Amino acid sequence: VGVTDQELIVHAMRDAQLLLSEHIERGPSDAEETISQLLEILDRQDVVAATNRLCREHGLRPFK
Repeated sequence: VGVTDQELIVHAMRDAQLLLSEHIERGPSDAEETISQLLEILDRQDVVAATNRLCREHGLRPFK
């Protein structure tokens, strides 16, 4: 079953939010590991492609 770009991005954001909340709950821990895990979630090829498509469709440009 196909997933829309919106669904793909929402799932990635929810995964990232969960990871961050777990990191905060654990207290001071390995921030580098958390960043690495965030990159695994947010920098996946399908997530980046979906984000780019939605930005083009809606005329959005990246913030600088």
